[in-house]
Amino acid sequence: MWTLRVFAASLVLIAAIAVIAGVMTLPPQDRPFARLNLEDPVGAFTAARLARLRSDSDACMGLISLSRLEVAPTPDISERGFCRLDGAVTLARSAHPYSQTPRMSCALAAALYVWEREVVAEAARAHLGGAAVSRIETLGAYSCRRIYGRAEGRVSFHATGDAIDIAGFRLSDGRLVSVRTDWGSKSAEGQFLRAVRDGGCRVFRAVLSPEYNAAHADHFHLDVGDYAICE
Repeated sequence: MWTLRVFAASLVLIAAIAVIAGVMTLPPQDRPFARLNLEDPVGAFTAARLARLRSDSDACMGLISLSRLEVAPTPDISERGFCRLDGAVTLARSAHPYSQTPRMSCALAAALYVWEREVVAEAARAHLGGAAVSRIETLGAYSCRRIYGRAEGRVSFHATGDAIDIAGFRLSDGRLVSVRTDWGSKSAEGQFLRAVRDGGCRVFRAVLSPEYNAAHADHFHLDVGDYAICE
């Protein structure tokens, strides 16, 4: 009996060693306990790691300092009893410029940088015939409100600067790819938008498109909040 127990324990140990060895052969972005690097490709744990930065702005800023992303700190915000933006930043230099410079959490800034480089730029190369994205059209990030602007109910992730709304993309050839007009189209612009939405689901916790509801008919909602949804 003792021999069988030792044999069984040995098999478990061998299996555990094999699993650990297998994990260590994976690229860093696919290892469950590897350190996040904002310059790495998107991996299996990227979205979860980026979302965890919400609770550690010092770690977030440390990661940004090791990347090509540059942010500018802005004053913290606390208003109306339920809106709070701590460790607020604006994007000083990212992979793409934006139509405005919204205030946001450090975690959202980090996620946007990864998304721009690994999703938006790749989707443009795949679908836009040589045109690059020259500017991202945004409707803003921080906004002190509850979801859908209701007087009661759940607080929006915009109220903590952890969400941003993207309306479209200006291209290097002058074209404007608009979520309102091009979403669902079989054109190159429509395929680009779908690739941007689908790829975003590997970076953000929540990505909401016009397929989610009518309130998102003209933009993508991207956030690093608590709920995982891709629609």
